[in-house]
Amino acid sequence: MTALAPRDFDDAANRVRGHIRHTPLVPAAPSGDQHDLWFKPECLQVSGSFKARGAFNAILSIPPEKRAAGVVTASGGNFGAAIAYAAQTVGIPAQVVVMTGSTELARARIRSFGATLSVIGAFWDLSWEAAEAIAEETGATLLHPFARRPVIAGQGTIGLEILEDLPDVETVVVSIGGAGLIGGIAAAIKQRRPDVRLVGVETEGCPTLYRSREAGHIVMIDPVVTKVPILAARTTEPINFALVERHVDDLVLVPEDEPEEAARWMWRSTGLAIELGAATAVAAVQNGHVRLGEGKTVVVLCGSGDDGLPSRDGG
Repeated sequence: MTALAPRDFDDAANRVRGHIRHTPLVPAAPSGDQHDLWFKPECLQVSGSFKARGAFNAILSIPPEKRAAGVVTASGGNFGAAIAYAAQTVGIPAQVVVMTGSTELARARIRSFGATLSVIGAFWDLSWEAAEAIAEETGATLLHPFARRPVIAGQGTIGLEILEDLPDVETVVVSIGGAGLIGGIAAAIKQRRPDVRLVGVETEGCPTLYRSREAGHIVMIDPVVTKVPILAARTTEPINFALVERHVDDLVLVPEDEPEEAARWMWRSTGLAIELGAATAVAAVQNGHVRLGEGKTVVVLCGSGDDGLPSRDGG
C-alpha cells in the first residue's frame, strides 16, 4: 500500500471546501469538570455524518467524462446518504445498496437526495457484492465507503480541522466500522503531530480491528452480534488495516449495552442527536475504557441519529 501523503489531505480539503461544513469543537462541560473534553460534532455535517467529506472528494476526483454514468456504493446508511447528496449536488445519478439492518432514517435520507435505493444483505460485504454487480451492469463508478484513497483523504480533513481549531490536542477518540474514518484522521494528524494519541473504539460484538491487531493480520468476525449496525463491518481492507497499524496508538472495546445510554446522555447534556456509532466513542470515554490525560481530548461524533431522543410517550 502506498501511504497517503500530507498533500492528499490538503488537496482533499481544497476539493471539498464549499461542499461540507467545518464543524465546530464543542466543550463537554463549560466548567471543565470532565477533564478537558471536547466533541467534534460531525453529526452536524451535511447529509448527517462525516461521510460527506469522503463522498465529495471521491466524486469530484472522478474524471468529468466518467461521471455521467453515475456512481454506485454499498453502505450501512451514512455513506449512502452522503453519496446520494454529493451526486445530487454534482448532477449525476447514484445507486445505493444498504444492509437489511440499516435504519429507516438513513434510508429516508438516501431517498430524499434522489438516489435509487436497494436493500440487500444482512452484512455490509453482502451489500457490496450487490453493488459490484450493479456497477458491472450499468457502467457506474463503484465507490467503496472506506477503502479507497480519495474517500480516506476526505475523511482525514477532520483531522486537519481538529489541529487547526485545537493545536494543543493530546488525544483523539474515534469509532471504527471499516476503519476509513480513523485511518484518514490518524494519518492526517500523525503526519503533522506525531505526539497526538489516536484511540480507536469498537463494540465487543464486532471487534474487527481489535482482533486483527491481535492476530497480526486481517480477520473476519463471524458471528457479528453488535447492537450498533453502523459499525458492523465484519472485516476491513489492507489499506485501512495498514493505516491503523501505523498511526493508531490504542484500540478499545465497549460493551454492547453502553452506546445507547451514551446517546441519551449526549442529548440530555449537549442537545446533540447522535447515532449509536458516535455514541460508542462517547461511551468509551464516559465509562473509562479510554484513560484521559491532563491534556485536551477530542471525541469525534461520526453521525447523527435519533437513538438518544426520548420516546414520544415520554419514556
